[in-house]
Amino acid sequence: MPSWWLRALTGVLVLLVVVTGVAVVVVEDGRDRAVGALTPWRIDSDRTTQHQEVAAAAEDLALAFLSVDHRDMDTLVDTVLAGATGEFASDYAAQRDRLVREARRARAVSVAEVVAVGVVEQDADTATVLVAADTVVQNRSTGNEGVARYYRLRLELVRDGERWLTEDVEFVR
Repeated sequence: MPSWWLRALTGVLVLLVVVTGVAVVVVEDGRDRAVGALTPWRIDSDRTTQHQEVAAAAEDLALAFLSVDHRDMDTLVDTVLAGATGEFASDYAAQRDRLVREARRARAVSVAEVVAVGVVEQDADTATVLVAADTVVQNRSTGNEGVARYYRLRLELVRDGERWLTEDVEFVR
C-alpha cells in the first residue's frame, strides 16, 4: 500500500474514534436530552401519553362530527357537544335542530372512519391536531347508494381538567 493511503486510512480511523468518543460523552453527559434524540428505542413516555390523550380526544370528536344517522341524530349531536367547548360548542348547539331535521329529511347516514391523526402542536393546556377521515354517505340525493367522501380536519383542543375538549374545527385541504 502506498504511504499516502496509510496516512489517509489512519486519519479516517482517528476521526471515527474522535466522533465516537464525542457521541458517547454527549450521551453520558446529557442523558435526558441526548439519549432520546440519538437512540430511537427510548421514548419520552410522558409526551407519548399526552399525545395519545389528545389524539384520542380529537379522533373521538372527528368521528362524532362526521357521523350522521337520521335514526339517532340526538345521540350523535350529544356526543359532539360532550367533546366541545367555547364558541364551537355554542355554534353547534345552536344548529342542533337544523342538523337533526335535515338528516331526517334526507334520510342521511354517514359512517366515518379516521385513517390518520397527527398532533401538530401541544403544550400543557392546548393542542392542534390534524385528522384525516373517510366517510361513506348514503342519502336521498345519492339514491341511497354509498358514496365515499374524504375529509381533512384541523382541531384546536384545550385541556379542561383531565379532559381535552375541542374549541374549533376547520376543514382543511
